[in-house]
Amino acid sequence: MQQASTLVRLLSAALTATAVSASFAADMAPATAPAPADQVAQAQPGDAAIASQAAAALQQDKDLQALPLTVSSAAAGVVVVKGMAPSAELAQKAIKLVQAVPGVKEVRNEIKVG
Repeated sequence: MQQASTLVRLLSAALTATAVSASFAADMAPATAPAPADQVAQAQPGDAAIASQAAAALQQDKDLQALPLTVSSAAAGVVVVKGMAPSAELAQKAIKLVQAVPGVKEVRNEIKVG
């Protein structure tokens, strides 16, 4: 019986020491702050990749693939669509497709109709 009591005390002391060590280690560890907004922005696709995805979206559309449209990046998430379209409806369709590309925040429409 005395051996069981000694064993319980030893286990209790070991568990207490482990809990204290873990608590101390947690207190000493540097706090992890949320990533600053500029670091989060770096994790997103680059402007060239966004422009490339937008151009690919235009090429995949059967009504727009033959049109002389180009897509370029102007700034973070801002793309410029240039070229010619035979109708305002096709120009608007191109703009809507580009706006739907992930990462696009603004589309500058420089499409000439006619």
